[in-house]
Amino acid sequence: MTELAPFDPNDYRKRVLAPVEKRGGPDASDPFELYDLPPADDLDDGAVAERIAEVWAAWQRQRDHPKYRVLVGLLVQRHAERSAELLDGHRRRVAAARVRAQREQRESARFELLDAAIRRLVQRHRGIPADKVEGLYEVGALAGLSRVEVDGRLRRHRVLPAAPAERRPGIGPERRRQVRALLDEFGRLTGDAAPPTLLALFGLGPDATAEQVRAMAGAWRARARELPPERLRAVVDELLVHASELIEPGREAVEAYLEAVAADVAEHLRPRVRAAVLVEDRLVAEDREHFLEEALELGLDRRRAAAVIAALAEELGVGVDAPAPAPIPAAPPAREWEEPLKAARAALRAGRPAEAQRLVRVAEQHAGDDGRTSVRAVADEVGTVLEAAGTRWRAAVAAREARRWSEAADLLDELRRTAADLPGPRGEAADDLLREARAALERADRAVAVALAGAAADRARALSAVLSECPGHPGATAALAEIPVAPPAWVSAARDARGDVLVLWAASTTPDVVYRVSRRTPEGRWQVLGRTDTTSLDDGGAPVGVEVPVYAVIAMHAGGASAETRSDAVTAVARAVAPTVVPSPAGPQPPRDVRAVRMADGAVHVSWSGHGDVEYRVRSLTSDGRWRVVGRTRDLAIEDGGAPPSGPVPVYAVSAAAHGERSGEIRSDG
Repeated sequence: MTELAPFDPNDYRKRVLAPVEKRGGPDASDPFELYDLPPADDLDDGAVAERIAEVWAAWQRQRDHPKYRVLVGLLVQRHAERSAELLDGHRRRVAAARVRAQREQRESARFELLDAAIRRLVQRHRGIPADKVEGLYEVGALAGLSRVEVDGRLRRHRVLPAAPAERRPGIGPERRRQVRALLDEFGRLTGDAAPPTLLALFGLGPDATAEQVRAMAGAWRARARELPPERLRAVVDELLVHASELIEPGREAVEAYLEAVAADVAEHLRPRVRAAVLVEDRLVAEDREHFLEEALELGLDRRRAAAVIAALAEELGVGVDAPAPAPIPAAPPAREWEEPLKAARAALRAGRPAEAQRLVRVAEQHAGDDGRTSVRAVADEVGTVLEAAGTRWRAAVAAREARRWSEAADLLDELRRTAADLPGPRGEAADDLLREARAALERADRAVAVALAGAAADRARALSAVLSECPGHPGATAALAEIPVAPPAWVSAARDARGDVLVLWAASTTPDVVYRVSRRTPEGRWQVLGRTDTTSLDDGGAPVGVEVPVYAVIAMHAGGASAETRSDAVTAVARAVAPTVVPSPAGPQPPRDVRAVRMADGAVHVSWSGHGDVEYRVRSLTSDGRWRVVGRTRDLAIEDGGAPPSGPVPVYAVSAAAHGERSGEIRSDG
């Protein structure tokens, strides 16, 4: 019998969610990995059900995680379907055999490209030259292999010594990074492709004269003064500061700036050149022309671009083939796979991966032994871009449906630049959805401006209203974070007839807050009991037979938190309104007809009949005989997402509370 290791939610997030997210989502995985189960035939049914329940609970806790919320949403959507296959013993054993075969095939395919490159190097050099090792890491990365996995393959062969290569010197890497980040942000804000250089920002080429640079810089400063005081204005102002120092002083400054750009281009091309020369030990003319075009697109002039490529080839210790001579009538025809592969590279650089994939398939039909490696490398790159675009599309659609317009706009803008010819899951066009998102953001921007111009007392409520219509709006979130969160005026705790402790507190004057409730343990530590948007909490786990513990409540809103209010510092107001929790004959009427029904996704829908302005507490009887508080509501139903996803439906008990008094409990099995 295969034993399961204890479930650790933090380890699960790093070991399962992170790789699944990187591979493109749940469809690129299998149910055993998603539920942290080994694909073994001898798993215990009870242990499998318990692990599925633990993973389900972990997903629920990650639904608001900034990185994994989209992935978790996709996992929750198909939880019932995937878990049903694992909960059935016969279906699970069939699935385990299928998954083991798929994993073996996938593992073999992952190493295919790397093994082919190693095999050629060993045949040529009777070992692996040390200066080729870094290139093998790059080849492995094309197939998604880590350096540790590549090292495992390299340990099977002898590594031959080689002199270390010198790196091209660069100037001001931090300054170049700042300029690059501002140019990229300028592209995102304007909806156009990011300019590769400051000269390109001004519409100038690398051969621009000092007079042209100064004239365009002056025109841009005049234009910047007309921009509204928003983020685009700040980005343009910062770029103009860099331009005044880096390219305006004269042609010598422009030459120095282009040398800095050349250093960045060299860093960008280095791994690609290394991968291109890895097997043939030379840079063939076709690859040289491809890299030359890419360097020109990145803002270099032809002379400097050629010098960068030559320096990289010299750094790697390989020769560069001369450009192919013009064809003559008697010349043999070119290899049929080269032109579609070149077109595929151009389409990928232009942000059209679907077109690139079609062209790669054409190249694959004509590629023999001489072209298989080059075609495979481009195919893997196209596949990676398409997988990333698919993940972005799913995240963008989810953000749009949740009205998280800022997140949706960023994702759609990236899709428009990197995958313009790839439609959404339902055939959506990125441009159409991007216009919708930007229009919603503009409405939210205007609402934030109105809120900030209004009375200070109403500012928090107005900003909260903006966030309810546009969750995650940066301006509203930042403005709300600057408003102090008011703490509860008092906290009171009293034990009811069953021994549970009812914690009550005054509502914060800050709207739409969430309260974090903690209990002080006998050892003096503070234990967080949970978070709630109501002003009360039942502590069914409080120590029995001792005095009521001390509780602390903190109000939280938009990333800010109030000072804590404790129950052992009860004010006169709190003493005056402290509830009496012992039920009395005049208390609220108990609910009627409590029913519990399991839904398709494994959760349990609990409903009852009742009347009056009362609050209902719902508790669930766990398998070990303890009562777990599911929640509190003024509705006549609640959904228990933490119930075991299989097995008998738990027993539920519902009671009513009003004016500090509580009714008796009515059970679903009564």
